[in-house]
Amino acid sequence: MTRPFEGIRIIDVTHVLAGPFAAYQLAVLGAEVIKVEHPDDPDQTRDSGTDRELNRRGMGTSYLTQSSNKRSITLDLKTEAGRDILKRLVQRADIMVENYRPGAFAALGLGYEVMSEVNPRLIYCSISAFGQDGPRGNQTAYDHVIQATSGLMATTGTVEV
Repeated sequence: MTRPFEGIRIIDVTHVLAGPFAAYQLAVLGAEVIKVEHPDDPDQTRDSGTDRELNRRGMGTSYLTQSSNKRSITLDLKTEAGRDILKRLVQRADIMVENYRPGAFAALGLGYEVMSEVNPRLIYCSISAFGQDGPRGNQTAYDHVIQATSGLMATTGTVEV
């Protein structure tokens, strides 16, 4: 059976929840996903989950779930060598997903303008809490803050809790 994203290569430079989960969904649909992590500062979900022993080994259940069906590589994007390797990966990719603070990738020389020159057909996806610009563009947040700000929390659960 052919899956809808077979033949699509995605470079996943994300961490925690929104980005890794989005890339995981595309991997389930058949995409080849290559997860990029910093060698000294890996994804924070590596030590989160219900199994403490797995957490100690850097294989927390949250990480294992969101990283299944992915290949992975460690790169220090603050070094020229790390950035060069990422650019080589992007040359043969269809999509790159990142969820760092708005402007962080541009400051590293890896923003849309640069990466679209490396690969003109690249789909460059930046996931952030409040968009890339605008009045709250520089604010960072995790899931619970975004749910509260958007009003989603008001539609789930009960007022008694």
